[in-house]
Amino acid sequence: MTQAGTRGYGVIYDPDAVVDLLAMRSRDEHRALLNAVRKLGELGNQLRPPHMKPLKGDRTATLHELRPRQGRSDWRAIYRRAGDFRVILAIDRHKDYDVLIERARARAEQYDRPLKVDQP
Repeated sequence: MTQAGTRGYGVIYDPDAVVDLLAMRSRDEHRALLNAVRKLGELGNQLRPPHMKPLKGDRTATLHELRPRQGRSDWRAIYRRAGDFRVILAIDRHKDYDVLIERARARAEQYDRPLKVDQP
């Protein structure tokens, strides 16, 4: 967990991922997914399996799978790092994994330029 005085990691949602999130019908699974996103925001790159899994392959090397309930949930979120932020790209059930990955890959390209926190 983030200690007092240390900076958390920004997590943002792709607009289409917000639609994915709102389509979740189970309140418990919705809560579990938001808890996993909170952990990502607190730990950033220090988040480890079973809470996340880096994806392998040339076309998915920048993507990571966020795994609510340490992977016991049927839901997954795919995210990538974009500068100072982690971007949630797509959310869906694990049973629709191939479609989930393709949606995330298509959305990921718009985040190839690093996003930075505005300095006051």
